[in-house]
Amino acid sequence: MARTTATKRAPGRRRRPGRPSDPIPLSTIVAAARDLIAQRGYEAVSLREVAERVGVTKAALYYHFPTKAELYDAVLEEDAGAMVQLVAAARLDDGGYAERLDRLGALVCDYLSARPAVARLFLRELVGHGPYLTGAGAARVSEILALAAAFLEAGMDAGDFAPSDARQLAVSIAGLHLFAFAAADFVEPFLGASLQGARGLAARRAAVLAQVRRLCGLPVERAAGEHRA
Repeated sequence: MARTTATKRAPGRRRRPGRPSDPIPLSTIVAAARDLIAQRGYEAVSLREVAERVGVTKAALYYHFPTKAELYDAVLEEDAGAMVQLVAAARLDDGGYAERLDRLGALVCDYLSARPAVARLFLRELVGHGPYLTGAGAARVSEILALAAAFLEAGMDAGDFAPSDARQLAVSIAGLHLFAFAAADFVEPFLGASLQGARGLAARRAAVLAQVRRLCGLPVERAAGEHRA
């Protein structure tokens, strides 16, 4: 059975060996680790700090994640898996390719806005040869790009997208979505709005969708921000 919880230890109560009690969802641990590592970097964060942030004993954290590398893999695998699902769903979704492209772009923007640490972690991994992408994560990120390229190529074959190199296009579109959210601390003062706020997110989503449409040779007369996911 998959392990799904961690535990808090009551004052004065000795921890017994085995599975922790008083469960805390593993998603809470993963979210805390994501935020800490995004703020300070992988090397600077210890498992003890993650345990303190969540309010569990270090022993309870070790029960689920014996090493920092395993916890970090869980952080990025959760988000990489979510991206795989979004891109894969776009290939199977209803509607024309242009509509599906808009829907996918809006969903990715909304995901990154709701989880500001995600884009920063992945950008650091990509440019810094981090531990996730020098391990099993490389195949996961390649899967995301391959799925995106396959979707774009299918749209080209259908005559909906302008012919181009689908792999190059997938990389360009990934950068459009990722950079602003990864560099939010710098970008937000320049844009004059928070990318986590409704106004800033709507403006960024509209800009990304319009730019992606241009890259795909699609008209942009309809305001991209009017798309409803």
